Amino acid sequence: MPDTPAALGKSHSATPVRAIRTTLSNRVALSIPPASQTYEPLVKAALRHRLLYRIFAPSFLVCWILATTWSARMQGGLSGLGLGGLLSVPLTPVTLGSAGAFWCLSAVPVVVLRKVYLTVAPTAAFSPSTILRSALAKPSTPPAILCYASSSILVAFLHIVMTYTYGSPSGEDSHLTLFVKSKKHPYYLNGRVLYLISSQIVVALAYFVRNAMLDRFAVHWTELSTTPNRVQTRIDHLARVLTALLAVGIFAGLCVAGHILLFGVARSIVLPILFKIPIVSRLLRPFMAHFLRGRFTLTLLARHWSLVTRTYYLGLTTLVSWEFAESAFDEAVSVAHHTGAPTPTLISGTTSADAYYKHFAYAELREVACNDTPEGGARRTELFTDQKYHPSLWTTLAREALLTLGRDYQLLLRRGKPSAAAPAPPPPPPVSKPPLPATPAQLIRGPVLKASPSSPLRNVLDTIASDGALPAAVASTAEAAHLPELFRSVLHTDAAAQTAVATLRKKEEDVKGLVQRTRTRWRDALAALVEDGLPKGMLEATMEVREWWTRERVHKRVEASLPNRQLDVLVIDVLSALVCASLTEDQYGVVQRDIPKILEALLDFLQAIEDYQTEVNAMYSPPSEEELPKLSPKEIAQKDTLAMEVAKASEILSEVGDALKDGVVHIVRTFGDKLTAFKFPPRTARKLQGFVDYS
Repeated sequence: MPDTPAALGKSHSATPVRAIRTTLSNRVALSIPPASQTYEPLVKAALRHRLLYRIFAPSFLVCWILATTWSARMQGGLSGLGLGGLLSVPLTPVTLGSAGAFWCLSAVPVVVLRKVYLTVAPTAAFSPSTILRSALAKPSTPPAILCYASSSILVAFLHIVMTYTYGSPSGEDSHLTLFVKSKKHPYYLNGRVLYLISSQIVVALAYFVRNAMLDRFAVHWTELSTTPNRVQTRIDHLARVLTALLAVGIFAGLCVAGHILLFGVARSIVLPILFKIPIVSRLLRPFMAHFLRGRFTLTLLARHWSLVTRTYYLGLTTLVSWEFAESAFDEAVSVAHHTGAPTPTLISGTTSADAYYKHFAYAELREVACNDTPEGGARRTELFTDQKYHPSLWTTLAREALLTLGRDYQLLLRRGKPSAAAPAPPPPPPVSKPPLPATPAQLIRGPVLKASPSSPLRNVLDTIASDGALPAAVASTAEAAHLPELFRSVLHTDAAAQTAVATLRKKEEDVKGLVQRTRTRWRDALAALVEDGLPKGMLEATMEVREWWTRERVHKRVEASLPNRQLDVLVIDVLSALVCASLTEDQYGVVQRDIPKILEALLDFLQAIEDYQTEVNAMYSPPSEEELPKLSPKEIAQKDTLAMEVAKASEILSEVGDALKDGVVHIVRTFGDKLTAFKFPPRTARKLQGFVDYS
């Protein structure tokens, strides 16, 4: 049969078409996933676990112990319950219910408040006055005050309910009703209840001020290691618990003493003044008229001493529940062992934009870098020999670490001041276009005949018309007087409008100057009145307190220059440990190419620390033996205070300085003569030579 075209086409279509097989393929290198997808979800899960089992559970245990103590005290203690009854008090339904209510009213609101407003950046303030002023300007201040005040008041009402539940036999202290039992005056408020509630409010406000002065909403890292020694950790926890209990006991006593003073001033001075105001007097008389009978004296305080002790114990238990609820927010967590790729997960965590997660990542990376076990060596080898990601794991880690140190190095050079904003580029000059020549068509469209001049009467009518020049000037002046500065540039710039705007600005400046002069005059008059009325000793004490309140501290300024020093220490330890391990564990030498950059960054940072240390040490010079007898006791006290502040500043600088020295010494001792194979800038080489000679 002949091969027809149809048959040929059919035979060709039946032949399969196959691609040429090759081992070459266009593979795209993977990039390291962002921290928001890999590391941060793990940390959030670990923080939720810590919130349940390290914060909520211990705080409930503390509240249960405090509620048990109150229940046993209200029932007469050992003498009223006996040994068996005393042992059964913690498990009674009333005690368990009181403990749950106490926990919900005291610990839970404080934990939620701390969790919502927790921050890593500390407050940059140099004196107690600026610290408190900065705290009051934060958005967390109104919620914090409201939380502490409402929690303390609700705890006071819970205590009153427990008192009536158990029927406390403590005499007059059990009469804690809102109104006194009087048929003639049924709306007279009970002074004991007011004293108890006002005491709790003072405790809440004092606790807020204490937290503001200690900057408690900023993280204070207490444990940098994620795998610490268990015995040492328990000893540290016990020491912190005992220290916190002692501090809270003293603080509660100071709060009660301050409340007694404030309550006496309010009852003896403020309340009589309010009753002299007609409208206010009519509003307060049905509720507080009985407080005007008699004066607030020490004998009155002695007759109600049981109420004073009750307020002390109530304030102490409230403060203890708050303090223990906030104690576990500053500890590091370990999350890399929960994933199948721990090393890439940790490297991804170092790229997080949130310094809170970045701190956790570097804390766990330091454990990997300093681990001498075979498992630690295998993880470091995986980090050095990575070829899966682009950029590689080591490149990403080194870049992020050097950027972190570089930002803090620049902040140290600026002495804690924010970086100056880059000046805006000048606007380009306007391009003037030459006028185009008129075309014949434009000439034809233009007016051919010359316009006849208008009469003087017509000019006057056009001027005063609704759309004339005079009404337009008046309207633009009125608009310029009321519009903001942003919109004034679009108005007419005639002389009348500019004059009106200048007049308004001058009036505004005159009013501001008058207010400032009045404030200064009142302040000077009040200061003169205080100086004339107060005794000399009290005046000197007041001036000393004012000087202490407003004086800038040297160590606070140094803290503002190194706000992230704990993170810097972690980064330095990670880099130095990994560089030293790369000598034997880096098969391809990927770390060696970055050693000059790392050593240069560490030595430059160390030089800046040493320069600042020299500057701080120059602030204090100890008096010589000839100068010491000539100094007054006040000057000697000022010298001692300055010496203490300089010593604290030196300790802060030493945190980073010692880590830098240890890291450089570790690298120098590990590499030894092999460092001659690298090229360093002259300044870095001179600094490094000192470490080589020392080693």
